[in-house]
Amino acid sequence: MRIIILGILTIFLAGCQTPEKPIEQAPPPIAAAEEAPEEPIVITPPRPRFIMENIMGLTPDTLLNILGEPSLRRHEREAEVWLYGNSECRLHLYYYPDDNGDFRLDYVAAAAADPAAENPTVSPNACLNSLVIPEKQLPDLIIPELDQEPSYPGMGIDPLPDMSDN
Repeated sequence: MRIIILGILTIFLAGCQTPEKPIEQAPPPIAAAEEAPEEPIVITPPRPRFIMENIMGLTPDTLLNILGEPSLRRHEREAEVWLYGNSECRLHLYYYPDDNGDFRLDYVAAAAADPAAENPTVSPNACLNSLVIPEKQLPDLIIPELDQEPSYPGMGIDPLPDMSDN
């Protein structure tokens, strides 16, 4: 009777065992040519074309070439204020007259576009950089006038008009 109970108990315990997990094989070793570089490659963002220190003191006409037309211009006593903005930030430029009476950029204020955002702070330089007009990508155009031979060969220039009657 003991043998039967012992046999049943052995069968019962054998059925309760969990199956063995398959053995995972380690990845093959990396060959010498495929080894990772010793120093990590660091990708740095492109430098901004303009920073606040570079634009301070510039005239309104110069900044019009850099930033384009402002969304708002207003006059306050002795100052002129321009507003630029996009989905990320707002930039206020304050122009005051210098000793010669010419307006120059004297003060800049940057703020987040959404003051109710979780983090409403914004870097003035990042805001300025996001508002700068992108560099123009000129296509490779063929201009017919430039592809022709000059009418005065040998000099590489067109002859000057005759001005002897003047």
